[in-house]
Amino acid sequence: MIARPRASLVVAALLLAGLASAAAASDRYAVEFRARSGGLLGHTYVAYGPIDGDGRLHRARYAGFYPSGILSQTPLLAVMVTPASVGAETWDRTKPTEMVYRRELSARAYTHLDGEVRALRQTRPFWHLLFYNCNSFAADVAESMGLRAPSTLELPKDFVQGLYVLNKRARPRLVYAEAVGKGAGGRVQEAPDKLFLRTIRDPRRPDE
Repeated sequence: MIARPRASLVVAALLLAGLASAAAASDRYAVEFRARSGGLLGHTYVAYGPIDGDGRLHRARYAGFYPSGILSQTPLLAVMVTPASVGAETWDRTKPTEMVYRRELSARAYTHLDGEVRALRQTRPFWHLLFYNCNSFAADVAESMGLRAPSTLELPKDFVQGLYVLNKRARPRLVYAEAVGKGAGGRVQEAPDKLFLRTIRDPRRPDE
């Protein structure tokens, strides 16, 4: 008679398989250069973090360059230098995006990116529409990764698209977020570089 494996061994094997799968998923990272509406001309910012099993950013971190102070709420913002800070706004999570360039990263590249964003928080205290704006910040992030950046005087959505064109590692492809799958289980198509019209969010985690 052949002995049946004990139930505990079967459960242990399943648990190990699940842990291995989770570990593999946690080793995948991505950065997204995003353009959204808002303000006078729109806004560019970055989101980065691990990729979950469905290919979506999970526990994403957000970073953009934002003017602050009294002038930030007046038309003088278009011509004056004003204090600024690196951080995130509620609109970064809630407003629809107009263009998104996603670039997959290794764990090492992700750690380097996180360190560069932290450094930029300390070195960019002033905002100006022409000399250093939200595109300029995104360009600094891109260049710290070894990427080429287009002109920072373009509209945010054109800047993000230009960033993709200059740095794509595969054949050009435009992926519509609405076409990646049905329901919460729809998977994001895999590619080293992708250009979305809208951010792909998980309905189960609408705030990420």
